[in-house]
Amino acid sequence: MICRSYSMLRRQVQVQVRGQANAPPQALKRIAVALSGGIDSSVSAHLLSRIPNTSLIALHMSNWDASDEGEGSGTGTGTGTGTGTGTYCEQSEKDATDAQSVADQLGIKMHRVKFQSEYWHGVFEPFLEGMEDCRMINPDVGCNSIVKFGAMREYAMAQLGVDYIATGHYARLWHRSTRINSAHYDDDIDDLEREVLNISTSESPPACLAKSLEDNPEDAWIFDWGMKSGDQNDGGVSTLLLAGADGSKDQSYFLCGVNGNNFKNVIFPLGDIIKNDKGRGRGKGNNINNPSMEMEMEMGVEMEESPESLKTVRGIAEDVFDAQIANKKESMGICFIGKRNFTDFIAEYLPKEAIPGDFIDVETGKVVGTHRGSAFYTIGQGAKISGATCKWFTVKKDPYLGTIYVCNDTHHPSLYSNELYMKQEECNWIVGEEPSPLRETNELVALCRTRHLQPLIPCVISKQRACQDYIVIKFDRPVRGMTPGQTAGVYAAGGLVCLGGGQIDSVGPNYYELEIDLPSRLHPSGSNDLSVLK
Repeated sequence: MICRSYSMLRRQVQVQVRGQANAPPQALKRIAVALSGGIDSSVSAHLLSRIPNTSLIALHMSNWDASDEGEGSGTGTGTGTGTGTGTYCEQSEKDATDAQSVADQLGIKMHRVKFQSEYWHGVFEPFLEGMEDCRMINPDVGCNSIVKFGAMREYAMAQLGVDYIATGHYARLWHRSTRINSAHYDDDIDDLEREVLNISTSESPPACLAKSLEDNPEDAWIFDWGMKSGDQNDGGVSTLLLAGADGSKDQSYFLCGVNGNNFKNVIFPLGDIIKNDKGRGRGKGNNINNPSMEMEMEMGVEMEESPESLKTVRGIAEDVFDAQIANKKESMGICFIGKRNFTDFIAEYLPKEAIPGDFIDVETGKVVGTHRGSAFYTIGQGAKISGATCKWFTVKKDPYLGTIYVCNDTHHPSLYSNELYMKQEECNWIVGEEPSPLRETNELVALCRTRHLQPLIPCVISKQRACQDYIVIKFDRPVRGMTPGQTAGVYAAGGLVCLGGGQIDSVGPNYYELEIDLPSRLHPSGSNDLSVLK
């Protein structure tokens, strides 16, 4: 008898080995797992180390060169020519030491690799350029597309000769390698059930997707989507990105910018596992279906009737590793900043000196304070005006005049809009082509979020009639604090399938400008923001 997390992972690896590589059942496959030294990557490595007929190695990445710190004025290059600071270096070395201890315990070799140049030019410089232009770009989205599933994947496969890449992301993938006949999917739910749920080959969709499309038959077009836009070595079939089973940890939003072909030969060991007991049941509440014991019974896996079959990631870590790893806190915020002051750190790197300016009340037009530079403030967040007797929030910014407009209510209508625009050239559709309804009818009914773990919002996506270069996302309700530069992630099938996403180019007029009252019940801004539900 084996625990659920291990049995599902073994099935996942076996499916990929058969479906992608066409290898003999006992062929030894090489897997490289990204090992940061944290709980998630450590548990991923542990689970993979138990898979038979595989050879596992670890990769520990260093993507930030702390020796550039202190040089200022944006002159760093990621090549390590500065004096550096101790805080980041100490934490970085501690993480490397922890990763090495995990690798030693599991008996696998760890390679320390650096992608500092790729991170600097592909992630950090665009982040700085965006800040100067009053755009708040999410560096985690860029890191996944440029570094982890770009430079790291290429290095591991080309230089180390591995067959598969694994990371500790809370997400899932459907590696499609054979076209499934969808002739009956447009008829009714019964046909969908018959065609999908009774398929037992390795090319059939995961049980969670079959169930989600049973509940959302209008999205059955997903089965045909991208069938000819993938890697031609796989018959032109693209990989689909699915949300993680743990709705409280799902990281598909951070992966929505990755080219789907770069998900080929990728494994997410934690995709079907819950991080801790707090995550139980969160998948259902977030429109994400969590695969159940049913799926494993269909696989013929013998389940263990004990708490071991319901192990969480943290529970596995406590069983396998010492307290130094098992009790390690999650890293929060932007990785290269860590615990340092964001404003002071970023100020050293901005190419141009920040322009001080005024805070102006959006209602009265009066000056209510001064600031050191508009680049350091994000729409929707607190403005932190010195000496203010009430809390102010950033509404919009003028990078040329240095003016920041603010309001004194977290639910002020100037913070809410129901429309955003994205440039088509900056939209990344996971399979490499527009969703079928958008391509064929210029309209797609979908779900969207503009922040990590923000509850998904119903929307209609269309192409702007006046200018086909833009995608318009119209929400069915006001959304708070949408900011140019942020990523809008697009979903279908009840929120299970991440179709892709892109940077917000601009936001429609806010409710204060439109002179529209906000509804009494508002959408949460994030997973922990329930205060807006009046």
